[in-house]
Amino acid sequence: MTALSNRLMFRAPKRAGFALALLLLPAAARGQDEIELGPDPAETQLALHLEEILREPVLDDAVVGVHVRSLEDGRTLFARNATKLFNPASNVKILTTAAALWHLGSNYRFRTVAYRNAPISGGVLQGNLYIKGRGDPTLTSEQLFGFVNEIALAGITRIDGNIVVDDGFFDEVYEGPGWEQERGDRSYAPPVSALSVNYGTFSIRVMPGDRVGAPARVALWPDVPMLEISDAVYTRGRGSRSRIFVGTSKGPGGGLLVSVRGNVALDEVEGATSYQRVNHPTLYAGQVIERMLQLRGIEVKGAVRPGVTPGAGVAPLATHFSVPLAQIVSTLNKYSNNFIAEQILKTMGAELKDAPGTWDKGCEAIKDFLSEIGIAPSSVVVGNGSGLNDINRVTPEQLTRVLEVMHTRFEIAPEFIASLAVAGVSGTITSRFSDGPAKERLRAKTGSLQGVSALSGYVMTKDKRVLAFSVMMNDYAGRARAMWRVQDAIGTALAEFEGAAVIAQP
Repeated sequence: MTALSNRLMFRAPKRAGFALALLLLPAAARGQDEIELGPDPAETQLALHLEEILREPVLDDAVVGVHVRSLEDGRTLFARNATKLFNPASNVKILTTAAALWHLGSNYRFRTVAYRNAPISGGVLQGNLYIKGRGDPTLTSEQLFGFVNEIALAGITRIDGNIVVDDGFFDEVYEGPGWEQERGDRSYAPPVSALSVNYGTFSIRVMPGDRVGAPARVALWPDVPMLEISDAVYTRGRGSRSRIFVGTSKGPGGGLLVSVRGNVALDEVEGATSYQRVNHPTLYAGQVIERMLQLRGIEVKGAVRPGVTPGAGVAPLATHFSVPLAQIVSTLNKYSNNFIAEQILKTMGAELKDAPGTWDKGCEAIKDFLSEIGIAPSSVVVGNGSGLNDINRVTPEQLTRVLEVMHTRFEIAPEFIASLAVAGVSGTITSRFSDGPAKERLRAKTGSLQGVSALSGYVMTKDKRVLAFSVMMNDYAGRARAMWRVQDAIGTALAEFEGAAVIAQP
């Protein structure tokens, strides 16, 4: 499972505070089971068609909410449990990305800055190198090498002091609300830090040996001191099935012990790759920077240490700027990246509510956005920015309101709409809607947890109108693909819809 994975596991809530927050919501927000039909014959026919779809036996044990809104005039074309609160899973990323574009703008760029606190003489930096992170969720080893190259171009060949990594733009809480419901070390739930690299993960590559029975070759990247490997992987015959098992446990000094077991086929020449989460993202980022410095030929005499960049007495050496937020949001929504969502959430908190950024401040920023567009902050439960796990609650009608507003906000509408996965073409719905009228005409965000499935976004109808829709399913007992089939049927019905002409009222 990769860092971009959207396949999440749901755990029952363990926090009494969540239940209390839910009970304190207004009764209207909790919602009652209701069905609303459109006024004109075509809309009535659409509503009857959607009701028929929602009578599928696979939904017998599920709680389902649907809201369809015309973006031509804002009218509701169909609603079922539309004001009832649901666990939205990764559909909460719609709120996170909308609020981020709204507050920060599509051209916002994250910065990572290198400073020195001493002069450079004869190629030697006679003090510390400080690296201050500001929440960039897209830093990779490759980008850090370019960043380090800029440091080298300042004439540095040796650093006599330490590499001080500064993650003070965020608080020191690396795992947010909902993480306690996770088990294991899956890469889709990495820790969050203002200075992070490789999406908070590292890779393990297992390649066959030169003959059957020989030990396999196991490599970690980046190969930094905090990762200590223990492996027992052997080479099996050609055509056999490779089976690799990876586990991690805490090691000394904040490091990780990585255990790799299993076997790999002799003809699997490219090997098998697994991604695991790190446990101390700031230390990991610092050691990756140290490794890049070494590869660039810069000797480091000191150690990697967490710390604070002094307010005075330092001089900048290099600055790395991320790509614009619009591009980052596109990766987030298309591939449902949890790490990016939480980095953006905390960045909003730091930028709008003052550093350090926290989960609470980021959630306040989302609620400020909702308040500005007419959604009462008290009517939703927002605990994190990614949808992990049973921590958020929102209604289908609220989601279509967000979609409606973002569709009309000229400065950010193109970037937001383009960030969503495209039916049959890209992202998490690449393989869905591929043979029907919704292909390329439906853009949406998926959401998946155990017992939770959601799909919300935009669809263009047969007569070229744009609708916002939200479908949420909670507490189902069957397979997720059965829920997808229902969602796809609804999306297809909306793409095929052709209504009577509507004249907007002045």
